[in-house]
Amino acid sequence: MVFHRPIPTGFKVKTGSVISEADGWYISLTLEDKTVPVTLAEIQPTDENTVGIDLGITNYVALSNGERVENPRFLRKSAPKLARLQAKLANRVKGSKPWKVIKDRISRLHQFVARARLDFQFKTAHELFGKCEVLAVEDLSVKNLTRRAKPKTDIEDGNLVYLPNGQSAKSGLNKSLLDAAHGQFASVLKYVAWKLGKSVLFVDPKGTSQNCWNCLNKVPK
Repeated sequence: MVFHRPIPTGFKVKTGSVISEADGWYISLTLEDKTVPVTLAEIQPTDENTVGIDLGITNYVALSNGERVENPRFLRKSAPKLARLQAKLANRVKGSKPWKVIKDRISRLHQFVARARLDFQFKTAHELFGKCEVLAVEDLSVKNLTRRAKPKTDIEDGNLVYLPNGQSAKSGLNKSLLDAAHGQFASVLKYVAWKLGKSVLFVDPKGTSQNCWNCLNKVPK
């Protein structure tokens, strides 16, 4: 086994998980040292030490100070190459050596996308916390955002007819939301905040788009 890093002195190995990835096998070790204190930073948010962010698709992050972080769209950029590989896979005999080679290339491409996205999220989180002590972000429910559009029906001549419900456009939006992986980014923010001794606040997104950013009065759209 090749160690990614040595086990620190005083830590005890609690569990080990064997994981199969596209490029090989890994073992993830869980370590424990009861002498290390587990503390959460309690920082009082103020106008000076707090930055609010809005997660989106066009801009991955929009900061309350006017700055923007561009959405890298890792899956979207890899989609043409992925489509070509999947077309080749469909023309191969399932289980044959050429089929396994192409399937391995597809798995490695998916792995690259996932790792590139996670690396970008960690770098973005460190960059954001470099600007503030407290980060405020919407507590988004990605599961609800990526639901299918509800079917629309009507009765014509006594028959049930399904009407256009915009599901085609919704499918494209869902793919972009899953590519952005805002739920995973929220977990990364929590971890980085704990590691740096800073704080992250998750705000109920209900009605936030109706609050004026300047005077904070509710302005219904």
